[in-house]
Amino acid sequence: MNLIWTLAVTGAVAALGLYLVLRWLGGAGVPVPLAGKTPAPMGAIPDRAECVKVFSIAFIFRILIFLIVGLIACFVLYPGSGPDAFLWIWKRWDGLHYVNLAELGYAGYVEDGRNLFLVFFPLYPWLMRVISLITGNTMAAGLLLSFVCYGAGCVFLYKLAAFELGREGARRTVLFLSVYPYAFFFGGLMTESLFLLTTAASLWYIRRHRWWLAGLWGLLAALTRMHGILLVGAAAAELVEHMGRFDWRAIARKLPALLLPVAGTLIYLALNWYVTGNPFAFTIMQRHWSQGFSPIADTLWYVQQNALHYPAELVRYQIWVPTILLFPVFFALLVWARNKFRGMYTLYGFVYLVLNYSLSWLLSAGRYLSCALPFFLFAAALTRGRPRLTAALTVVLGAGFLLNLFWFLTGGQIM
Repeated sequence: MNLIWTLAVTGAVAALGLYLVLRWLGGAGVPVPLAGKTPAPMGAIPDRAECVKVFSIAFIFRILIFLIVGLIACFVLYPGSGPDAFLWIWKRWDGLHYVNLAELGYAGYVEDGRNLFLVFFPLYPWLMRVISLITGNTMAAGLLLSFVCYGAGCVFLYKLAAFELGREGARRTVLFLSVYPYAFFFGGLMTESLFLLTTAASLWYIRRHRWWLAGLWGLLAALTRMHGILLVGAAAAELVEHMGRFDWRAIARKLPALLLPVAGTLIYLALNWYVTGNPFAFTIMQRHWSQGFSPIADTLWYVQQNALHYPAELVRYQIWVPTILLFPVFFALLVWARNKFRGMYTLYGFVYLVLNYSLSWLLSAGRYLSCALPFFLFAAALTRGRPRLTAALTVVLGAGFLLNLFWFLTGGQIM
């Protein structure tokens, strides 16, 4: 059975990957099967006033969630705890480590004499430390950073979606992102909002062929999370498809800008070297967290086994059942979108999804996928002209948002 599973999963993933590559090569002028034209974008570009409106709505939404959660913490979950509960209620799971990294630094935050927390990328705690000089509180700094980055990230995502799908499609894109079942992390002490901003900004400038700005935002994304390096591939895919041919001289001229995200990864490796003397120390520390590479078929096998048989039944529904269900949903959405979007979206989305499901102990798939931005464009395109489907999808996503937030606040395995 395991062999059949491996062949089926690997075959389906490889087939879709090959299809997307061939279609992209066709768009780049290579005479291959499956070549076809991608529908033209609607080309709407929001003005400054519209962007300010999007930012304001997104920022206020985050503030409202923060206030509601704080009130629930103070008066329901931990009565008499005081106003500090507005802040420390978010200091859970990785949020605790980011706060400690901001306050103690990578060299100062150790456990059992080891720098285990080098696995966390540095831009978010570095910015938290700077902002805390103004707020006087590290947790307040982290939350404020998340609120602002979420608002700005929604602006760039809105602009990107408006350019491809028009303003109605852009509104649905931001809506689906905001009520996604793990979207409450955008307002927590996590890297989600910062990665949303840096990734959405980089994708926007890639799409507009402003390569240096795309590379700079990609550098920041690579300093925020390992997946930021994937923006190099998104930029390369868009450049070649835009030219309609492999013009190696033109590509070489753009390479310094396209490869800027690599500099972000190099800075992270330099941090590892500075703290431990080993630029790849994070790979050693990952073993403590049971993290490493695993073939996607193997990952999906143990996830579905845990969804069925994990000893703690509630944990099945908090971690393993959502993890196994999200993959076919995102995979099917990518299959649907395969002929409807440019290669920068489909190839980036494909690699992002596969890498997220190629980990040896996948506890946070839902949270990671909250920043799989092309899929929210795909969902907006799928629901175009379908108000009932839009409403139904919003209700289902929103229900998942509320359930996961409740579990998170009450100490559940939502991480």
